[in-house]
Parts: sequence; C-alpha cells; structure tokens
Amino acid sequence: MKKFRSVLIGLFLSILMISANYAQNDLTFEDWDKNVDNLISRSEFVERFTKNYANDWNNKDDEHLDDEDFFLSTYKIWDVDNDELLSKEEWLFGYDYYYGDYIIDDYVAIDTDGDGFIEYTEYYNYLYPTSYYVTWDVDKDTYLNEYELARLVFNNWDIDDDNFIEKDEYIKFDAYYLDI
Repeated sequence: MKKFRSVLIGLFLSILMISANYAQNDLTFEDWDKNVDNLISRSEFVERFTKNYANDWNNKDDEHLDDEDFFLSTYKIWDVDNDELLSKEEWLFGYDYYYGDYIIDDYVAIDTDGDGFIEYTEYYNYLYPTSYYVTWDVDKDTYLNEYELARLVFNNWDIDDDNFIEKDEYIKFDAYYLDI
C-alpha cells in the first residue's frame, strides 16, 4: 500500500506540474478555497481542476484522455529542456521523483536505439505494459475522464487523508513546484 501511495503522489505532482505549465493564470490557495474556510474540499478541488487543468492533459485534443495522452503529458514534465528527448539526467530525476522503485530503472534497456536519449516512443513502449496508467483508470473503461483525474489528484495532494487540502499541504506542493 505504501508503494502504491508513493506512485500516486508522484503522479499527482506530475499532473499538477503539467497543469501549472499549461494554465492560463496561476492560482493561489485562495482561488481554490471557494468558501473561504482555509480548506480546499474535494468538491472545490474537483470543480477548479476540471475547469482549469484537466483539458491540458488531452494532447490529441479529442473527446477523452487515454493512456497515450497521459504518458505524453508525463513525458513532457520530465523533458526539462523541452528538446523532446530525455537525457539520462532527466530520466534519473524524473524516475526518482515519480516512480521510485515502482518500475525497474534500466536506462540502457529503455533507450532501445542506443543513441543515449529516451525518445517518447521508447518511454511509452516501456511504461505502457506497467500498471502506471491503469491505477488511475478507476472505472476501467481505458479512459480518464476529468473527474476521475481530478479526484485522484486530490487524493494525492491530501497528504494526511483527511479529505481536505490544508494550506500547509498546498504550500508543500507550491514550494516543490517552484523549485522545479
């Protein structure tokens, strides 16, 4: 269970980083806390996330978020220099932050063409057989709808599992994001 939770926390950070990169305006804690009680409830979070961030994950711009959209979004986060290639340093940084011991870290095996970089297709082909995406597809319909995505992001952001995001939890994420 602890391993599963760390995977979800890693994915949550990925989601928020992508969302923050694509967002049209930066949201503060107060923007999320609609009823001004110093807590972000699940419903407040889901409403704001689906309105402002969920569509950013749909890279193919079709009616649904599928595994390819999901993997492409996470790949873009890891590609710090935006050259559409993952260097060994980018892979190790992303792996340490998002996967930990969830999958085997074998850079050479993933870099199937041996050019010293991981292209998106290599990344996708390596991660597709894992259960990384499947754990987010709660209803098992092979797609993530905006509510499914938002609820799982909320679950990960809610570090103490009290069904609210307190300001300190928000600040922990915000500080992490600004350091990246």
